[in-house]
Amino acid sequence: MHSDERFRSTTNWLLLGLAGQELWHLWPRLRREHLPAKTYLERSGSLSSKVYFIESGVVSSLETGDVRDPIEVGVIGREGLIGTSAIADLIPQRDSLVQIEGQALVLDCVQLQKCLSASPGLRSFLSRYVQAQMVQISLAASAGVRANVQQRLARKLLMYHDRVGADDLPLTHENISLMLGVRRASVTNAVHNLEAECLIKAQRGLITIRDRAGLERYCGRFYGVAETRYAEIMSDTPRTACVE
Repeated sequence: MHSDERFRSTTNWLLLGLAGQELWHLWPRLRREHLPAKTYLERSGSLSSKVYFIESGVVSSLETGDVRDPIEVGVIGREGLIGTSAIADLIPQRDSLVQIEGQALVLDCVQLQKCLSASPGLRSFLSRYVQAQMVQISLAASAGVRANVQQRLARKLLMYHDRVGADDLPLTHENISLMLGVRRASVTNAVHNLEAECLIKAQRGLITIRDRAGLERYCGRFYGVAETRYAEIMSDTPRTACVE
């Protein structure tokens, strides 16, 4: 057990979902770090040195390969980790940018590889998370084609709300433009339309969720599928509340 009392519990769902033996391979190697907003945790084409089990805040997975401006293709918070490429000892193919500041439990990729070698159960569990992330990215692509801008914004706000756990989301129009891959004018129109429906309230640098159920209805089939599949994929291992 880590001697620091701060490391005895975590809000990260993956760590909570690990069985005791698999968690003990990781726990002594983890250290807690603050994640400032606008910090890159990974860059495409560069070998990662760390893996981040997110405890709070929100991180965007950004596709940068064939577009002028990056676009958010994945959202990671306390349900996941940054550094999935390290599970297969690969080089990241997307950027990971902190959108809302938070904290994470962190370990070196070399240490993760040692843990994976020592625990096939840990490798299997984290591989299931990789599958869950692939589902989210594929559904984001589907929403990008089939949903209108307001529905896409509603979907993203719900996903951020899930991860932050509070109605106030510190998001600017710049954040939202990156989330949706649209111009600022389109962001302004989408925000105003959701405000007109009394679903959100927008202030400078802040979006407040006023009616979550209404946002879900507005979003329709474009929200909920990835969340349900995450639960199905990751449900084989029971969660524990803390490490004693």
